[in-house]
Amino acid sequence: MEKQKRFIRLFFIEIAVMLALFIAAVVFVDPFFHYHEPLGGLKAVATKPEHQVIGSVRNFEYDSIILGSSVAENYNNIWFDETFGGTSIKAIQRSATTVELVYYLNEALKEHELKNVYYALDIASLKDDPSQKFPDATMPLYLYNENVLDDIKYVFNKDVIFEDIPYMMAVTLLEDYDEGTSYNWAQYKTFSKEGALRTYNRLSEILNMKPAKDCEETVRANLNMLEQIVKEEPRTKFRFIFSPYSMLWWDDCYRNGELKQNLYATRLAAETLLAYDNVEIYYFQNDTSIVTDLDNYMDVIHFSDVINHYIVDEMGKGNYRLTLENYEEEIAKMEALAEQIVGEYILEYYR
Repeated sequence: MEKQKRFIRLFFIEIAVMLALFIAAVVFVDPFFHYHEPLGGLKAVATKPEHQVIGSVRNFEYDSIILGSSVAENYNNIWFDETFGGTSIKAIQRSATTVELVYYLNEALKEHELKNVYYALDIASLKDDPSQKFPDATMPLYLYNENVLDDIKYVFNKDVIFEDIPYMMAVTLLEDYDEGTSYNWAQYKTFSKEGALRTYNRLSEILNMKPAKDCEETVRANLNMLEQIVKEEPRTKFRFIFSPYSMLWWDDCYRNGELKQNLYATRLAAETLLAYDNVEIYYFQNDTSIVTDLDNYMDVIHFSDVINHYIVDEMGKGNYRLTLENYEEEIAKMEALAEQIVGEYILEYYR
């Protein structure tokens, strides 16, 4: 009987020790940055934005932040730091809405005085539902909420223990990992005209053009969220970037009747945000040399990191910048280019 009691006692002690080791490993290595920045020489190996962005936003030391959807993932943080100064982290949400990016920006501002905000402003995000809730049930809420009891889903998570921790340690020890390439996917993709065309499901008919101002209420609601932060943070420099979508994207928005709305949304964004001295807007969408060269793209919208680097370099030179004096002219150039795309460039592939 005494042996049985001793066995049971030892069994539970061993279980307790094992669980304690799991907790210690997760808390120390902390691959999702839930508790702290990487310790002990470990690198911030960032590959899962939905799990890691919120931790880095709350716990890293930085004074600048790069916000955007998947088109912003291939920026190297150091490009911005070398061009504009500061220390940047990246806050990415794939197919990001304004609500989602504003959430991360507000979280950053709770504990950080930001010098720079680099915000990749997607047209689609201006037309997304501004009343949505984020974070929602599609996200790992145990990493977002303040409920300590929910951390059990992190410290006893088998994927974290047996996949994420070993991966973070292996990349740190075995690879020359560049932390500035957080969430970068370009290295795994091929950019080519053939690949981009394969992803484009072109409408067989041209739909009626939707009235430009039908989207105005939604666009203004999204812009109001951005405008509020711009007003409240006058010492922060906000640089908004309109990324160059391929001519396939512009052909599609013409054929589905959204061209006028998308251009109108851009105009509203420019006139609203350029009213503030701490805002700069950079517009790359009407650069013919980029958007009509499909070898820059892997699909209708995602371009190579060569273009990301070019964007930062040109911003540093003050090129492609919209002002209150020229934004109407530059957007008009985009409208003319869109007409040229559907009437000339696209015919090389669709006759």
